[in-house]
Amino acid sequence: MRHKEPFTIFPRKTKNGKAVLYFRTYNEDGNRTTARSTGQTNKAAARTYVTELLKSGNILPKKNPKFKDYIENWWRWDECPYVLGKRARGKNKISRTYVESCRSYLDRHILPYLGNYRISAIKTRAIEGWLLDLRNKHSRLKTPLSPTTINQILMTLKIIFKEGVRIGDFSFDPTATVLPLEENREVKSFLNPDEIKKLFNEKKIQETWGGDLKHYTLNLLAASSGMRLGECQGLQNQYVQGGYIDVRFVWIRKYGLKEWPKKGSKRKIPIPSKTQAHLSELIALSPYQEADDLIFWGVSGKKPMDNKIISTALYDAFCKIGVSEEQRKERNVTFHSWRYFYNSFLRGKVADVKLQHLTGHRTQEMTDHYTSFRIEDFEDVIRIQENFFNR
Repeated sequence: MRHKEPFTIFPRKTKNGKAVLYFRTYNEDGNRTTARSTGQTNKAAARTYVTELLKSGNILPKKNPKFKDYIENWWRWDECPYVLGKRARGKNKISRTYVESCRSYLDRHILPYLGNYRISAIKTRAIEGWLLDLRNKHSRLKTPLSPTTINQILMTLKIIFKEGVRIGDFSFDPTATVLPLEENREVKSFLNPDEIKKLFNEKKIQETWGGDLKHYTLNLLAASSGMRLGECQGLQNQYVQGGYIDVRFVWIRKYGLKEWPKKGSKRKIPIPSKTQAHLSELIALSPYQEADDLIFWGVSGKKPMDNKIISTALYDAFCKIGVSEEQRKERNVTFHSWRYFYNSFLRGKVADVKLQHLTGHRTQEMTDHYTSFRIEDFEDVIRIQENFFNR
């Protein structure tokens, strides 16, 4: 029988692409410990380092570790126990984009301040000081961190401590009484009904959109369905049905085409005949005719138009109908405004439970009710869409 070594050594790439060797061992219960860095890039040197720790009795992490050692695996997609637990449970799945954002917050804004603290030394007073100090920090874009971003960073830390208390690693949570900052969110606006009708005037596609049917139809779809940009980009030929869209995928810039991980995001949305007609025309004219080709293709049938290209075309069209770039910025109108328009347009005209289903927004309490909807249940929505978009 092969002898089981008391530790394992493996590489992990740093931000600059350099591979540093880490090790894991086993605790008193026979469970693997959190990965720890050897600081070495050579396997022989790393083995010597770990062997010395073993001889000196220091191979197991201390009961009161430094924060930076405790969170080594936190917010790593395939290593963090919290993330793996979320992924395994299914009801509240967690997205890879969210996890990587949290890890970035941890590396950039939390570790530089709290990394060398012993866990027991991290008190509420220290968290309060760190939080207020974040107001003087800058983002990667060299702009001051917004209250919204600071609150997201705080939540990244809160989850670590709350989970630590839950599983018995910590006796108390120093973040529990730390309150978030007040947020001054810019209110999203959208075009008024007359402007929207000008924008989607079929007789002026050449004048307003430069004759580009893809950009025209993409925005018409978003306005009449409330679909997110990534959902529009991820729409395949096979999921445009007779009078409705079957939302199955989302395009994520970093990862490409992905199935929606959250319940409620996969859904069927009715569309007006005008939108259906232009989608059908676009599919017929497309050089990409496979069922899984994207309708709003870019460099290929498997990759959609770029976000910046989409925004530029939309803002140019705004100018053509009399909404200047200065006015657009002042009113804070973007592609995402179509979701605000759709929500506001239908609010009060259909039941909120239907609207939540259509936009892919769910509350846990209503899950069973939402899943009972069929496309036939949205005849009231279809009538409202037809009255607005086909006049």
